[in-house]
Amino acid sequence: MRAVLAQADLARYAGQFVWLELNYDNPNNRAFLTKYGASATPTFFVIDSQKESVAATQTGAMSLPELKNFLDRGAKTVRAGGQAPADAALVRGDALLAQHPAEAVKAYQQALGMAAPTWPKRGLAAASLVAALQAYHQRQQCSETAAAEAAHMERDSVFGRTVMTGMWCLVSPGPAPWSKAAAAKLEPLADEALQLRTTVRDHRDELYRTLMYLALSQNDTATATKLGDRWLDELDAIKPANDEERSAVDIARVEEIQTYGDPARILPALIASERAMPGNYNASLRVAQMESAAKHYDQAIDACDRGLSRSPGAAGRSWLLRTKADALMQKGRTEEAHQALEQALEAAHAIPNQHSRETNSRMIHALLAQSSGSAQK
Repeated sequence: MRAVLAQADLARYAGQFVWLELNYDNPNNRAFLTKYGASATPTFFVIDSQKESVAATQTGAMSLPELKNFLDRGAKTVRAGGQAPADAALVRGDALLAQHPAEAVKAYQQALGMAAPTWPKRGLAAASLVAALQAYHQRQQCSETAAAEAAHMERDSVFGRTVMTGMWCLVSPGPAPWSKAAAAKLEPLADEALQLRTTVRDHRDELYRTLMYLALSQNDTATATKLGDRWLDELDAIKPANDEERSAVDIARVEEIQTYGDPARILPALIASERAMPGNYNASLRVAQMESAAKHYDQAIDACDRGLSRSPGAAGRSWLLRTKADALMQKGRTEEAHQALEQALEAAHAIPNQHSRETNSRMIHALLAQSSGSAQK
């Protein structure tokens, strides 16, 4: 997404927006993240500065046309004195999505119910409804809605987004009694989205990953391997224009291997990236994860230490220390592993975003309990 922003011609928006980028690691951003409820990256808001209210929300990557439509929609909402009922319901859903997804679902459903069949924002509202159902943990309704709505959508980036979200609801956290029927409708749409140039890179990665999960849930390792090879071939063909794009490609490589694959396949590329980005702790973290997956525990510990020396924020420090602790535990160095987890917990308590802070803390407490149990045996 950063690559799109870096290359985008947004000159016509000069004077309309004050651009603000916030990250989860900076404690100074805690008040904003708490107020507006951003719990996923990336999340985009258009905020009415007079009312301090959300005029438009979008989670996940966008194509350049989507980004411009998003900005136009937000600006129009801020300027509008009055709106048609469907448009007003869509804006209400956007304002509720981050913190109150159940209410957002109702608002998006109202928007679709009130709008004419030719409403220009129908596809957007349908995609937003699917995202809200995912956030509300309504997996079956999310998948079935995605399949029903995507089947009639224009084959653009919103189509890819809708199918991708529906696929995640289908496969996470695992198969359910209704999954087979939903998969029969969604899987062909996911294959179709991967054939389209309009499907943005981030969504392509997620489609490959969910298709692999679906294959593995059916014990079809041959299909998972074929999908993984196809995914990595696409990634290897990318010539990164900058460090942001290099990092995005490496993240996708790691996600592929974590789904199903051989870490040795991607370690040379990750090591090359770490050398090319000597100040990037995330590059070291990715190397550490894959070295550990390959059972190269000494190399994983060394990579974690390199990352910790590169001034990570609270979330990054917590993640590096957890990864180091796991490698230490695998080496039988339980006392050092326990110390690393204690340090990881301290770092987790400083994460600005409440959801991320609480999730990390719970995970580390569980690992500490396991570590203590192992030490007592």
